[in-house]
Order: sequence, then C-alpha cells, then structure tokens
Amino acid sequence: MMKKVFFFLLIAMVLASCRKEDSHSDIPASDYRLSDDGLTLIRWNNRNTPRIDMQADSKLREVNTIGEGAFKGCEHLRAVTFSDNLKEIGAEAFAETDLSEALLFNSYSNVVLGEKAFYHSKIREVVLPKTKALPNHIFANCKHLKEVTFKETGLIGEGAFYACEALEQVDLTQAGVKGIGKEAFANCQRLKKVLLSVTMNLKPIGDKAFAHCTSLKHLTILALYPPYFEGDPFLGIPKATFPKIYVPSKPEDLIDTYKRDPYWRALADYIQVIP
Repeated sequence: MMKKVFFFLLIAMVLASCRKEDSHSDIPASDYRLSDDGLTLIRWNNRNTPRIDMQADSKLREVNTIGEGAFKGCEHLRAVTFSDNLKEIGAEAFAETDLSEALLFNSYSNVVLGEKAFYHSKIREVVLPKTKALPNHIFANCKHLKEVTFKETGLIGEGAFYACEALEQVDLTQAGVKGIGKEAFANCQRLKKVLLSVTMNLKPIGDKAFAHCTSLKHLTILALYPPYFEGDPFLGIPKATFPKIYVPSKPEDLIDTYKRDPYWRALADYIQVIP
C-alpha cells in the first residue's frame, strides 16, 4: 500500500515540476495582448522579440487566431513557430516583419489566411498550410522569398506573389489549385519554371498573372482541358524568349486541343508534349 502511495506522490511531484518548468519558460505576458478567452492574439507588444515558439508557451499554444496587424512592423522578428491549434491569421498580421529564419506551421487542419498577411516581409522560404485560398497580396513584395511549398491551396488570389523577385519555381501539381488571380506572380523576375496541376481544367489564369516574368523558361500544364485566360496572363514576356509550354502526351490529341483552343492558339508555336 505504501509503495502505491509513494508512486502516486512521485507522479504528482513530476507533473508539478513540469508545470513549474513550463511557467518559467513562458514568454512574459507583458510582451503580448490576448483576447479575454485567450484564443486570439490581438497584439504583440514587445517590438524587439527575435523569435517566438507559440507551441512551447503554455498560454500561446492555446491561441487559434492571430489578429489583424498583430505583428505588423516588428522588424526584429526573424522566426515564428505557430501553435498546433492555429486556424486563422488576420490581414497584415506579419506585414513588414523580418521572418528571415523560419516560419513553421504545425496545424494539420485548414488555416484561413488574411490579405497581405506577410506583405513586404523578408521571409525566405515557407511550407504553406492547407488552405482554401491564398488571399490577395499575401506575399506581395516579399523580395527575398525564394522557395514556397504548396499543400492544398484552392485559389491563388490577386497579386499573391507579386514582385517576389527571388522566387525561381512554382510547383502547384499537388496543390489542387482551381484558379490563379490577376497579377498573382507578376514581376517575379527570376521565375524560371511553373507547373500547373490537373485541377486547372477549364479554370482561369488571371490577367497579367505572369506579366514581366522574363526569366520564365518552362510552363507545364497537366490539365486535360485547357485553362482559360482573363486578359493577357503573359504580358511583357517577349515572343523571342517566350517559355516552352508542355502538356501531357495522353490523350494523343491533347496537344492539338491546346493549339486549337481560342485562348492558347496564339501560343501554338510554343506548345509541345512533356518530354
């Protein structure tokens, strides 16, 4: 009997010790402001914070919403690890921050992202969470953004990656994208390769979506029914250096379908079967 009592006392002491360690490792509560229910991070007060691990903090790990403009202008913020509970990031939440080291999503569910959420930040790479849409200008003018990994994405909004000058490749083959908005990748001057998924069947490619992407060499489209254009997606790309457009080899008449399509026939000379 005494052994059992001692065992349970030992467990209680260990748990108490863990809670104590958690509280000691927590970020000072004065550094931020939460909603009354503790689920929304309204404002980050400490403008000099370099790194935040929300999942490692006993209060911040409960946060599921980051409010509009919560971190806007935190120029010293270089890395963020989000909580497992994250469901929403508000408009301009991380606009004009650094984020040059890391941006880590732990959530396995869909995350709602706000317009300009990471606008004009110094983010270099990101593995996106599942989301129904990338909103307008979410990463616009992120001039250091070189690598983006897309999960389930849905729609890519207007100007989502506008002027991301370091971005070299866009692979949407696993993203389930069903539409690309106006100027989504315009002025991505180093963009060389774009791959569009089969889910782009009869879906829109917005006006100026790839405008002035003068380094673009390869555009691969897996859609078996040609996407349609809204305006001129490739404005400002000289015909002399226009990218090769690759389509699947099966069905055998697919290449002819693209070449005869009213939106693609002006680009027929650049269309060929995937090698």
